[in-house]
Formats: sequence, C-alpha cells, structure tokens
Amino acid sequence: MNYLLKILIAIGFIAFQPDVSAQETASSGIRVSGEVFSVLTGKPVELALVNCGDFSSTFTDEKGEFTIEARSPDDIISVSAQGYHPKDILLSGRSRVSVYLSGEETHSFQEQAWFGYFSKKQIYTTQSVASVRNTVAESAKSGIGSGEAVFDGRVAGLEARARNGIKGAGSDLFLRGYSSLYGNNQPLVIVDGMIFNTQSYGTSLIDGYRSNPLASIAEYDIENVTLVRDAASIYGAKASNGVVFIRTSKATQQATVIDLIMNGNYEMAPDNIPMLEAGQYRTYLNEILLSKGLTADSINRMPFMNTDPSVPGYYKYQNNTDWQKKVFADNYSSNVGLRIKGGDDVALYALSVGFSQQKGTVKGSDNSRFNFRFNSDINFSQKVTLNSNISFNYIKKNITATNIFSYYDAVSQARVKAPFLQEFIQNDQGVASPDLTNYDFLSVSNPVSLIENGQNEDMNNLLFASLNFNWDLSRNLTLSNLVGMSVDKQRQSVFIPRAGIAPDSTDAGVIENQMKARVLRHFVINNDIRIKYEPRLGVNHSLMLLAGARLNVNTLEEDWGADFNSANDQIRSLGNGNYLLRQKGGTIGDWSSLVWYLHSDYGLKNKYLFTLNLGLDGSSRYGSKADGIPMFGTRFCFYPGMAAAWIISAEPFLAGSRVVELLKLRASWGLTGNDDIGNYTAQKYYVAKNLLGYQGTMMGNLWNPALGAERNSRINAGLDMSFFRERISASVDIFRNKTSRMFDYVTANILTGFYGYYDNRGGFTTNGIDAMVRARVANRPLEWDLGIVLSKYATKVDDLFDQKRITPVFGANILTEEGRPLGLFYGYATRGVFAGDAEALQSGLSNRMANESLVPFRGGDVIFEDFHPDGIIDENDMQVIGDPAPDLTGEIFTELRFKRISLQASLGFSVGNDVFNYLRYTLENMSTTNNQTTAVVNRWRYQGQATEIPRAAYGDPMQNSRFSDRWIEDGSYARLKRVSLTYRLPVRSKWVHSADLFATGINLLTFTKYLGLDPEFSLNGFALSQGIDVGMIPQNEMVLLGVKLGL
Repeated sequence: MNYLLKILIAIGFIAFQPDVSAQETASSGIRVSGEVFSVLTGKPVELALVNCGDFSSTFTDEKGEFTIEARSPDDIISVSAQGYHPKDILLSGRSRVSVYLSGEETHSFQEQAWFGYFSKKQIYTTQSVASVRNTVAESAKSGIGSGEAVFDGRVAGLEARARNGIKGAGSDLFLRGYSSLYGNNQPLVIVDGMIFNTQSYGTSLIDGYRSNPLASIAEYDIENVTLVRDAASIYGAKASNGVVFIRTSKATQQATVIDLIMNGNYEMAPDNIPMLEAGQYRTYLNEILLSKGLTADSINRMPFMNTDPSVPGYYKYQNNTDWQKKVFADNYSSNVGLRIKGGDDVALYALSVGFSQQKGTVKGSDNSRFNFRFNSDINFSQKVTLNSNISFNYIKKNITATNIFSYYDAVSQARVKAPFLQEFIQNDQGVASPDLTNYDFLSVSNPVSLIENGQNEDMNNLLFASLNFNWDLSRNLTLSNLVGMSVDKQRQSVFIPRAGIAPDSTDAGVIENQMKARVLRHFVINNDIRIKYEPRLGVNHSLMLLAGARLNVNTLEEDWGADFNSANDQIRSLGNGNYLLRQKGGTIGDWSSLVWYLHSDYGLKNKYLFTLNLGLDGSSRYGSKADGIPMFGTRFCFYPGMAAAWIISAEPFLAGSRVVELLKLRASWGLTGNDDIGNYTAQKYYVAKNLLGYQGTMMGNLWNPALGAERNSRINAGLDMSFFRERISASVDIFRNKTSRMFDYVTANILTGFYGYYDNRGGFTTNGIDAMVRARVANRPLEWDLGIVLSKYATKVDDLFDQKRITPVFGANILTEEGRPLGLFYGYATRGVFAGDAEALQSGLSNRMANESLVPFRGGDVIFEDFHPDGIIDENDMQVIGDPAPDLTGEIFTELRFKRISLQASLGFSVGNDVFNYLRYTLENMSTTNNQTTAVVNRWRYQGQATEIPRAAYGDPMQNSRFSDRWIEDGSYARLKRVSLTYRLPVRSKWVHSADLFATGINLLTFTKYLGLDPEFSLNGFALSQGIDVGMIPQNEMVLLGVKLGL
C-alpha cells in the first residue's frame, strides 16, 4: 500500500514540473511533402487534414498534395478525411510520403481499439487485440436480439456457441478454449468502463432455461467491441478468460442525427424428427409389452389393439397424430428502435429507445423487450468533464418449452406420445369435442394442454448506470473516478396444470398440479478511481501511466417457493396448495473484490512499443490461509503482465514499401486469475437442521481456509500484417495458456460426514493458433471484401489429484485424466449387432449385470468391444470414444457493393468435433413404451437378421443402449449464418437524409452429417458439458425485412 502511494506521489511531482520538451518550435522542424490518394478510386483526396501532433497542420490541395513541418525524421504525421479511416504515417527518415486512405467501411489496423479508460490505434497495441466496429445499419440486419451478435464470428479465437433457438437465449462465449474445470469460462465483459455481469445466478424454475444478460444490450447501441485475448492483468482474478470491452453509442458532433430502425422477421418451425406413425408404433408397443412379460392374448385385449368399430372407445385409438405439429409453428417478430444524437458546446448526448416483440416457434412462446439508453458527455469547464451512461431494460418471456426431457415439457412429451391418440376427446362415433384429453394410459401428458394451460414466465429488469468524472489536474495529469451501479431483478412464475398432465409420485405424496415462484435480486456497486499521466518526452519517446483502484461490491438474494395440489387449475398462486408438500428455499450471497492496478505504455521512436501491467487483487471469497498478501481481512494476489511490439515496417529498409504497409511483431506474457470459487466455499458456516422435531444447527460445509483463486498464465506471440496499401491484412497468433492451482473437488474421508471439499489442485494447458485474413478483392465499379477467421486449440490435463476420474453428465461419461485432452467421451465401442443366438454364443461374451451375475449375449444384442479381453463386458471395457473439442473453427465473410446495392454473407463452420446425441439416445433406446424415431423400424426382430439396430427390450436388461459410440456422431458443420441484401434509396427530402431497405436470411443453409436438430449448441458454460446435445430448441431458418431511416 505504501509502495503504491509513493509511486502516485512521484508521478504527481513529475507531472507538475515545467514541460521542457514542449518548447520545440517550428524553426527546429524538417520539411515533409507528399500526396494523399484514395485506395478506392486511386484519385487524389482534396482537403484532407494533415497534422504532426500539435506541432503543425495543413490541408491537401486539389491535387492531394501537402507540405508540412515535422519535428524529427522519426516523427508521425496523421492524415484524416471525411469518409476515410484516419491514418498515421511513420516517417522513418523520409522527407516525402505517399498516403493512401482506406474507406470507413473497410477493416484497418488504423482503427481505434477501446480499453474502457483509454483508446489507441490497433497499429500501436502490443497485446493480442481485435476490434469490431458496429453501425446502426449493420445492427438493423441482425435479427438475433442479443449484444453478442455484434462480434459473433468476426474475431479469431472467440467462439460464440448459441445456447439454443429460444428467442434471446444468447450464446456461451469461449475464448481460446477453457481456463477452468468447474469455474467460470466466460470472458470478462466491460461496458463503458464498468464490469458487466454475464453469469446466471441461482436456480431457474424453468428446466433448461438460463438468463442472458447480454440480451439487455440492443445491438444498435453498440459502437465498438474490443477483445483482449492475452493476459489483462489489471483485471486480476476476473480476466482469466480474456476481456471484451463494449463501447456504447456516443455523440461526436453537435448536429442532431436521428436513426430509425424498423424490421420484422418470419421464422420457420424446425424440421420434425421422423417418429413412428400409428401402425409402426402399435407394432413396436406390442413387442415392448411382450418383452415386459405380458402374453400376446392379454395385449390383444387392450383397447389400443381393438379393430372392431362397434366397441366403445374404438375411435380413441384410430388416429395418426403428428404431435410435433401440435407444438411447433412458423412465427413472426417485429422490432423498432430510435436513436438520437446531438448536443451543444456544453454537452453531447446519445439517446436510444426500442421495443421488440418476438414470437417463438414453440406455440405460446414469446419474448418482449423494452430498452432505453442515455449517454452524455458534459463539459463543466475546460478541466472538468462528466461522462454518464444510463440504461434500463425490461424483458419478459413466455417459455412454453425448452425440450429438456421432462414430464412437464411440451416438446419432449410431443415426441414420445403415442401417435394413435389425439389432443381432443372423441365420442363413440369419432367426433372430437373442444375439450382436451387427459394424460394417456402410458402416463404421457397431453402436450397441447401444457402449452394452453401451463405457464413458464420469466421477467427481468436491469438498470445499468455509471458516472465518470474527469479532472485535468495539469496538461499531463488527469484524475478520473467512475462510480456505477447495476440493479438486476428477475422474477419467474411457473404453473403446471392438473388437466392433461401425468401426476408425479414423490416420497411426500402424489403431485397433481404445481405452482412455483422465484425472485432474484442482484445489486452491484462499482467504483474505479484512477490517475493518468502522459508526459511530453519529445518526438522519440512516448509514455502513458495509469494507476488506480477498482472496487466491486455485490449483494444477491434469491427466494423461491413451490406449492402443489391446489383445489383446481384456476387457483395458481402460492399459498393455496397442500401444506404438507410445500417447498421453499433460496440463497443469500455477498461478495466483493478490490484491485490495485498499474498500466504503462512506452514507445521508442514510435516503432518499439512496451507495455507493463500490474494488478493486486483481493476478494472476500478467498480463504484466510490462501496464497497472497494479507490486507483488509483477506488475501491479495499479485498479477503481473508485460508485452512488447516491434513495427518492422517502420524501419528504413521497409519504410515506403509499395508492398508492405504494416509488419508488426508482438509478444506478451502475463498472469491472471479466476475467483469463481463460490462466495462461502472457503468460509466456515452453519445451517439450521430439524431432527425428529428438535431444531438445531450443524456444520454446513467442509470448508477450506487455504482456498484461493485459480492461476492462469498466458503466453502469446503474434504478427500483424497488411500489404498493397491495406488491400490485404492479416493477423496470426500462437498462444499457450496454462491453468494451475485449479479449483477442484476432492473426495473427503467418509468420517467427516461430507462427500468432499474444494481445493486448489491440478491444472491443464491449452495450446493453439488464431488467424485472421481480410482482403479487398476488387475495387471500382464493384467493391468486394472477403475475410476469414480461423481458430485451433488443444487442451491437455497436466495434473489431477486422483490422476483419472469419470464424471457423469446427462447419460454421458466424461473422462478427465492426466496426459489426455480435457473432456473426452468415455464409453463402450461397438461392432454391430449379433445376427442370431449362434453368433452370440460363438463370441463367448457375457454381460455383467448390476447384481454381478453374468448373462450371455444373444441375437439382437449389441456387439460391444471386449477392450479388456476377458469375455466379460463391464466397466473395464470402457475407452475413449470421442472428443467434443473441434479441430478447427472459423467463419468466412464477404461483402459486395455496387452503386446503391450491397450484399453481405457469412459462413460459420466447425470441423472435427464429436457430439453425444442425447436426444437420439432417449428416442431410440427401445426400452420404454415411449414413441421412437423411424430408425428403429430396422431393429432386430428375427434370427439371422443383419442390422445395426438392436432388439427392443423393456428396461434394456442387456444394456444395449448404454453410453457407447452408437450415440457419438461427427458434429462438423458449415452454416450460412447470414446473407443480407441492402438497397439505399435515392432520397432527396428535407426530413429524410437516407433510407436503406434490406432483406436478411438467417441460418438458411446448414451442411452437416449430424442427425440431431442443430449441430451448433451449448448446454452450459462448463468445460465438462461441451458436446452434449440434449435436443434443445434449435436455431431455425429466418427471413428478415426492414428499413433504416436517417432523419
């Protein structure tokens, strides 16, 4: 603490000293001349502003020529013109230069990258940085409804894996793989300089649903996204997965600018999974019941087998219903947004307001959003300014189904329900009434009743606001303080009706209907005070020092209650159920963190660049005996980082080259951490307990006072390049990320009374490469831009306290073992199906049953590989059967412009990733009376039959459907994610300055061999859950039409 204080005092002393280096005059300058051309047309650019810092400036003439005074042969001149990227030219001893300016619509390393508190051109960055500009016109064509749509697929190394096709569901973000086994793997998001929470807290009452905070940021409110892929040490234990800086819209001029967006989209219902039709299902059901032990005579006497129309109830079972069509439907959505910018000499402002109404493809589902944002920049004086950023969002969703397999999910029930039934009650003449049927004799609910009578409502209010005060203490020294708050309130209401729904049996009793409610409140206070020092050290030296302290305080409370068996389905509120079945719960969490940080940038001759980052991070989550420096009642961990870059193209041997525009070599190393270890995992606490009517307390956890943050070391080397006047640009990075002191679950001694505890043990390493290439393929009259981003990584487990473990996740077995890749699928390899009993007998294979007895396989059973050759198929024969990590991911994007017409397209792809198709596993295991897919038509049914589908057997006694490579598929795909056509109308109106009409197709084509609904999905953000497809609502084809008006 004293050491940091001394640094700040020294900086302040230097800052107030006379600025000797600033006393340079024009008499000491050198003359530089040149000309400025447009890359697009090749013609001179007239009235381009040319300046050399605040030393001299001029404009180009009608021939694009200029003459200016520079301070030294290694100075920088900057050139800017309307409609072009501003460009810095490193003289490198030249007295004459030719400058070519690229259009604003193209990518350029001359663009600004924003880092929350400051910005710099990408050409001068030392770290692995990517920046994405966004415009209102681009956002209007999105149709995604979530903030990550701005940078999805445009940044190498960042995978935005769509969670599912539910409106506003968003994506899980993975930057260069994973950094934690059980902790957070999402990058830190900073919005306008303040930490923006992207995690989901508490327990959702809606199965399979997770909140998406980024959905509260309208795409057209985002102006720039900058991603730091290597170590951002000044963010300490929150930056183990990189940092995403989001800058929302700001006014840059006083003139009033109004943008109006209106669009609507039509979304197609997903393709139906081919299920057995009535006749096929009746045959299958007959076989299952026979395997259960029923006789053929008893089955034939069942009502669904009746073939006599005169028998009452005959028509009830003479249907052929496609239940999926009863729950899915095409649908439409609409969106309107208004943004106004303007101001005067005192203040600039940017105001936006919008409303969207999105219908889902599951009947009864929708997503409504109201968003408001007001940003302002106020000049109280020449030395004191204020930046304010205030946003409020209200989102309401009706989520009728997520397709997580459940008795209470309409989509999952539609897929397993008998097709010979229908949704309405029929009389003995087969005439349907308007009344819905009850659950059927197989205890499958009526999915239509779940949609029409059930309720899954989620509401979210988010206030996110910050005030940033700036005080210029001197010409070189600025004191700033950002104070902000975030107030997030979520409310869920769930009702499962009695009518049409199969009851559920529990230890407490039979549940007939359900009423649930949940409220979560998350309140955050942020304060970030910092001082920035930028002395003038002459032409050959530049320095920027930034020191500060960042405080983040969180308070969270979640309360939920559940009531069951109200008197009827019209009574839906808590307090009206059976008190003996009543449930309640919740959580309270308070946590805070404090980071002292120092960031410094130093440049020598504008071509040798150095960065130093230091972070001292403390958190209330750390144990009292964790590693670190004891301060303020907790432990503080030290996170250093350093980076360097060499602009090779600024050297005399390359300066002025007509081929090489930019050649920059970068290298960085740094430490970050991950404090996602739980609020009280390292603390001792007690919980209330009732035993035989006596109330008391007991120890709530097996705490570990030595538990601290995970540690992540990141090494990166990269090369930034541009050629032929920036017509071709590229970046390549190789990296090595190593996680140590991993947050891991350790099995405890049984005498403790606990299953285990968390500790910092083990680690893993990720190696990989990222690449980006962009090219201007053609100029006038047709402009054609083409680009590609590529990412490849591999993660290997280095250290594990138990060397090898198997984790069950949704029926899959996930292997974590030293020396192997992380998250492998671990199961049984198969070699087909026994054609008959003789072949099975000849194999000599037996299955080890749950009671340890051995039962020989017979005809129709799966041939499992005897990996541990002993003639017995058991857990010793399990082996690696798949790897969910892709070999390569990326996206190809292109844009063509011709006069008033532009065409954009992007193709995303993933290669080499394996997928566990859990949905197919549940619909093809042939062990229950549930309906199955048409694949089981080819199941084994007689001796000598050659097939790949085993026999149907109730309860699956031989475990033919166990986790094996039967359910592992190649998840590779290529998807036309977006294609958009825009026409700019030739508007000449006093009120309308511009008008763009556009049509966008989303997810129109997908090329894949995968049999599931959607090859692009994410179950959650944990490393061990990747590649498991539970069959969530898929992303569907969508067509969007709209208009963007400039007023």
